[in-house]
Amino acid sequence: MIPANFSYSQSLRVIGQTLEVLRIDTFTLEKMGEKYIVRNWEPSFLKSISEKVWGPGDSDKILLSPGPTEPLIYTSSDTNRLEALGQSRRSSGSVQEGLNLSLALRVVGDYLDRHRAVAFDISWAKAVRLNTKALPMVTRMRISRYKI
Repeated sequence: MIPANFSYSQSLRVIGQTLEVLRIDTFTLEKMGEKYIVRNWEPSFLKSISEKVWGPGDSDKILLSPGPTEPLIYTSSDTNRLEALGQSRRSSGSVQEGLNLSLALRVVGDYLDRHRAVAFDISWAKAVRLNTKALPMVTRMRISRYKI
């Protein structure tokens, strides 16, 4: 049985898995009410394919800038459904190796859970920026470092 609402660590891991499948590695993720919204994402798989076809460096000239991407919106029912799919894939042994986005987002989610964040946004690119809003009566805890 899947819980109605996941913790941030569970929800962000599931979202990270879908972004890995889509090969999206640059994005902004925002918690808005009960929804998670992925904006400003860049489809890195198009760039990698074009580099294989046209060679490195030339792919930027060939790919035209399509303008802003449509946001990807995840509700709690989406994360529940995606978690169930992920569990069935893991039980059948078809787990992708070498992708760390889902693990890294799970670690960020764990931090948000421990600090009882009520709102946040994450900018993910070559560096990660996290802005949070926590409940006012929560005591800040020391952040331990995670190795990924």
